Amino acid sequence: MAETVQNDPYPTDPIKLKEACERYEKLLAESGLTKFFQTGYFDVTGIQKILAENQSDHIKVYYGIDEKDRHFLFIAPTQPDGRAREDTDLTEAECCCQRPPCPLELSDRYADQ
Repeated sequence: MAETVQNDPYPTDPIKLKEACERYEKLLAESGLTKFFQTGYFDVTGIQKILAENQSDHIKVYYGIDEKDRHFLFIAPTQPDGRAREDTDLTEAECCCQRPPCPLELSDRYADQ
């Protein structure tokens, strides 16, 4: 992944963010990944728990499929370089739906899924 230079930050404007999500959705569709997650939901307390219990300033979001074929996202504490920490197994797993794509009635201002 390309690093963002200080003079060229990622967008924060709501319109630009929606456009970025639409480009990602288009890329997934062109790649045939129509059931791929486009958004994830995490409760702040789960993130705070990982940070507090592991004195970690970094987390990573992973995509997974469990033994029951349910898609989910999980977060884990990481090292500053982005690799998962080896000294802890603490994670927080959540998903708003059983199988992606998430229901369209959960659309928000940035993405339909």
